Amino acid sequence: MATQNPEIISRYDVMFAARTGVTILIDKTPTFDCGVEVPVQFRISPDNPRDVLITADGKSALLKDLRKDYLDEAVERGVIMFYEMKDDEVVRCTPCSYSKK
Repeated sequence: MATQNPEIISRYDVMFAARTGVTILIDKTPTFDCGVEVPVQFRISPDNPRDVLITADGKSALLKDLRKDYLDEAVERGVIMFYEMKDDEVVRCTPCSYSKK
């Protein structure tokens, strides 16, 4: 399945802890509607070194303007944990692995 134009995510909150790494809270997104058996990956956007391109099962999202220290930490650890929110409640959490591709 070909990847479609990415959904733009410009509204989010970031939590960082030395033990758990980078966690990003976002509104619920169809990009993660792939099920637990499908890997979700991220990489640094080739267009902007502070944007994060997220892909899963032919869908994609572009997280805009992540702070450099958070991005560096996520790449070093190899994972970002995404918590999707709806009405101030967490409805899904998805680990997103770093892809060098």
